[in-house]
Amino acid sequence: MKKVTPDRRIQRTRQLLQDALVALILEKGYEAITVQDVIDRANVGRSTFYAHFQDKEDLFLSGFENLRSQFEEHLLGQSSTEASPWELSLVMFQHAQDYQRVYKALVGEQSGPIVISHIQKYLSVLIGAHLKSQLTARKNDQIPLEILTLYIVSSLTALLTWWLDHDMPYPAEQINDIFRQLTQPSIEMIMQGAG
Repeated sequence: MKKVTPDRRIQRTRQLLQDALVALILEKGYEAITVQDVIDRANVGRSTFYAHFQDKEDLFLSGFENLRSQFEEHLLGQSSTEASPWELSLVMFQHAQDYQRVYKALVGEQSGPIVISHIQKYLSVLIGAHLKSQLTARKNDQIPLEILTLYIVSSLTALLTWWLDHDMPYPAEQINDIFRQLTQPSIEMIMQGAG
């Protein structure tokens, strides 16, 4: 069976629209952008835009999916399935460092609540899966998994946003060490079942 490769013109047009959206988010924020802004920046027709995407959110999600795929490939190359939350966060910070412009648009203060919501849902699934086996093995039910996951993901996205908005004043390894110092004591206490 032959593998179908998307037409190069389609790939170029989609990339052009995604790049236009990223540039506009960095300039004026996600919420302020209209489809017409994207069309004008990418220099394509309205019918071309709607041939590829339903709306601005659909365009954003396509870019997020590309970034997510790249992150997962990066993650597979860096850590095991039993990685700690801090190994996972390190991979996230390193990936953000490698793709700073895109992350700044998608996670920074200009991105808007819809963007952060998607990222938090995605990270919740990843981190929740890592914590589930550890909590089950220790039979700790004092703090529900959802609340522990929310705590870690909220802390991670807040620090990631701050780091990006301040032009990454620390390397990925150092900001991850800061994240670990802030979160590890309480998480270890929970994992050990101390109250």
